[in-house]
Amino acid sequence: MRFSARISALVVTATIGATALTACAASEATCVNPLGDGIASSVSATGPLGSAPTIDFPLPLVGKDSSTATISTGDGDLIRDGNYVDFEATVLNGADKTVLTATTYGANGSSAQRIGIQVGNNVLADSFLCHRVGERFALVGTIGDIFGATGGNGVDPTATAVVVFDVLAAYPHTAQGETQLGTDGLPAVTSAPDGRPGIAIPNWAPPTELRVGTLIKGGGAVVAQGDALVIHDLGVTWGKSVFENTWDTDHPKTILVQSAVDNGGVGVVPGLAQALVGQTIGSRVVVVVPAALGYPDGTQPQEIPAGSVLVYVVDILGAQQ
Repeated sequence: MRFSARISALVVTATIGATALTACAASEATCVNPLGDGIASSVSATGPLGSAPTIDFPLPLVGKDSSTATISTGDGDLIRDGNYVDFEATVLNGADKTVLTATTYGANGSSAQRIGIQVGNNVLADSFLCHRVGERFALVGTIGDIFGATGGNGVDPTATAVVVFDVLAAYPHTAQGETQLGTDGLPAVTSAPDGRPGIAIPNWAPPTELRVGTLIKGGGAVVAQGDALVIHDLGVTWGKSVFENTWDTDHPKTILVQSAVDNGGVGVVPGLAQALVGQTIGSRVVVVVPAALGYPDGTQPQEIPAGSVLVYVVDILGAQQ
């Protein structure tokens, strides 16, 4: 199950705005979640991180004001404004401990949920601020404050929800590293203040060989064949049509660094796989993939004409374990 817009579909996501809240301070020692711990401190949970927990709290639990509290500590990175977070979660009714919804906790190989953290966007996102990767924490508040309007599905928006999150991983919003000099013969790449890239395709004929340029050099581990990477990417054809843009959804994706042609459709186009091997985590790269290393005829998505030269700007945000 995925956290999505409605509890009636057994999935949940934050859809309402909230009052602007203060982000984590620059110093980790002073980073305090803006919701405060409140009644959430009465929630306990046991069981391994990443597995469905056994949750307990006094009945009935009434939380008119949203609050959050750590249940078990983690020693990973601190969650800050702009991060993306992978998590698992269980949502219970504060009145009787009925489970309203839960993520899959990896059942049948399913992936964890991923959420973008933006200060003041909504209570659900704000609850992650200043918690750490490897931590389990509780969020308590009304259904309406945490998840927004429930669309007449029979759940009282004033009822108290108890959410227990397991924070599994965090990634930066954009590439992090040292800016590099441009590479001749590649499309120009611009960057908006929020990191969103743009591509200017030149008027000359596209190259017939794979071309790769590093725009930002990250300081993380070297990417190897077969790695699972969390990336933001913008993809356009040399004819200037956009066919891929994770920035539009604000939801980076996970890819396997291997040729989909050679691995039963699992992976990416061969040229992109070749280009990413040897890059470092945190980097932004621009890649021009010639038709011979792109999609074989008949396998390309509908929006990509056969024989297209593909241009990617890829932010390598992290490696997924």
